[in-house]
Amino acid sequence: MKKLLYPLSVIYGFISTLNRMLTKRSRLNVPVISVGNVTWGGSGKTPVVLAIAEYVLSKGKMPVILSRGYARKDNTRKNIIVRDREKILSRIYEAGDEPYMMAQRVQCPVIVGKDRTESARLAQEFNPDVFILDDGFQHWKLERDLDIVCVNALNPFGNNMVIPAGILREKTTSLARAGIVVLTNSNLCADEKLESIKKKIISITGKKPLLSFVCNSDITDMYGNNKISADFFKNKDVVMVCAVGSPDNFKNILANLGFSLKREIVFKDHHKYSLKDAANIASEAVNENTVVFTTHKDAVKLSDVADDYLKKKIYVLNISVCFQEGREFMEQAVDKILSRGA
Repeated sequence: MKKLLYPLSVIYGFISTLNRMLTKRSRLNVPVISVGNVTWGGSGKTPVVLAIAEYVLSKGKMPVILSRGYARKDNTRKNIIVRDREKILSRIYEAGDEPYMMAQRVQCPVIVGKDRTESARLAQEFNPDVFILDDGFQHWKLERDLDIVCVNALNPFGNNMVIPAGILREKTTSLARAGIVVLTNSNLCADEKLESIKKKIISITGKKPLLSFVCNSDITDMYGNNKISADFFKNKDVVMVCAVGSPDNFKNILANLGFSLKREIVFKDHHKYSLKDAANIASEAVNENTVVFTTHKDAVKLSDVADDYLKKKIYVLNISVCFQEGREFMEQAVDKILSRGA
């Protein structure tokens, strides 16, 4: 199949390169940090976006996250403020699942829209110190001060072919544009394979990649009101439900916590849950000893369709990014950007 799709991959790659070369770029009056990837599918970039935003806030500065808002259901596609400095202003279908989830997780403005320049204009009222472009590596219209690219160690480049024959958005040589490469899920990768991936990245970028993995920050009920100890679930049967780019990552975290997985219910990324989906999930959790675990991204969508019974069964695993190597390097790079803005 990949041989049949190869000509389309060549055309896709050519158009992408031409688009990048011909697109006129503009520079904002505030520094820009982009977090993106070179592949289609989950690479662990959202936890990195949140980590950078939280670090900027810890320095007494104000970040603004600019996201395209993939899979929004708002037909107008207008740029909207999902969150201001204090509260959420939009509904999930207007914002998209990931931006809405980020708006719940971090105390800074989040703005969505295809036109990031317009989003930046809307953000001026918040006096931002830095813009963080979510999924911005292939967004050619804005100059950026730092490009951070996330690469999934479990499946870094697929078959090394560009879409549609492979999972690459661009050729691996595009990593040369990155200021920092973060190798995610590094704790789940065999040492020999990890070294091979690191050598390939170094050969392209001349820089050593940072090593990271997703880690459990806390477990809450469906509403996020109460934190629950992992020990509470040791003797429970767990039904895993998710619609994320890398469901195996979520499964591995649950397994590492020592949970007993009874059933895995996995939907495609950005899936919109229906009443039927909720009923099917509830049918798997009729036993008193059974609980449902999902991600924060999924919980914000399930809350619209789950009945009271299911909501009481659902627990949310909130994840963050942890670094095996390179956190200080990342923070120093962000500090440099912030001082440049000042």
